[in-house]
Amino acid sequence: MTHTTGVVRQDAADRAENLLNHDDAELDRPFTILTHAEGSGPVERREALRPVYEAVVARIGEPTLLGGTTHGPSVRWSNRERTLLLSGDHSATTLSAHRTESFGRDEFWSFDSGRLPYTWQLDRKGPGHDAGWTFNGHSASSSWAAAEERLTGLLASWAEHIPVQAPGDWVGLKLWASRDRGRTMIVSFNPSDTNAEFHVLIEDRDHEQTPERAAEMRARGWQDVDEHRRWNIRLPETDPTAAAVLTRVIIADLRARGTTCPAEVTAWDISAGDNGELWVPGIGVEVHPRRGEHY
Repeated sequence: MTHTTGVVRQDAADRAENLLNHDDAELDRPFTILTHAEGSGPVERREALRPVYEAVVARIGEPTLLGGTTHGPSVRWSNRERTLLLSGDHSATTLSAHRTESFGRDEFWSFDSGRLPYTWQLDRKGPGHDAGWTFNGHSASSSWAAAEERLTGLLASWAEHIPVQAPGDWVGLKLWASRDRGRTMIVSFNPSDTNAEFHVLIEDRDHEQTPERAAEMRARGWQDVDEHRRWNIRLPETDPTAAAVLTRVIIADLRARGTTCPAEVTAWDISAGDNGELWVPGIGVEVHPRRGEHY
């Protein structure tokens, strides 16, 4: 079982302050501040990280940018000279300091070469310095299998990291398919919906809701329909397969309605509590609007 002690929190705060502010801090080296037991789940990892993250923020202030990858957090505090990165994977969380200019440049070139240094990033105009290297591209996955992997990773990352980095906020988006004009699918994660934190909804008003239609929709993975002909699936965050199950339902429905590839799908109205700008380069479908101009 993963748990966090006061010593771990103190050490993490001390390390963060040293790496960000001290002239003799060692750069470009990750320092482990928290380890997770083998087999620990996303909720367990999240709750272990929460007090450590809070201790770091209490010591050095709010981050410049929030974010995550498919395997860990990606949070940074930046000034003109130095960027402190909180990152890691399913086994450990680390802190590392980097020169701000070179860090931003290297991250840009990672994107430009097809790698993803982060899956999502939330800009709430936090304190600090913008290095000016902003990647504005989004690439649709080349196959449904690749799209399933990327969307699953995004949803799982939101569930593990949004409640720590943006406490109390929901996060969600809408999906629209060019071959199914006028219909919107809503995908969300809301920590306040206990035992139903994951939710996907789609309108099915152009079909009579017969027993045959119900069987067809349930075969795609939908759970129930309301009085407005909206089909839903709700899953608890404690289910480690929830993100993957939701993604399979989403893709099964898109394909059943005639969508032939991920490039025909667009994500829009992407938001975390209607607060800040949420960018999702790792989503695996087209995005509107795109991120602003890069340099």
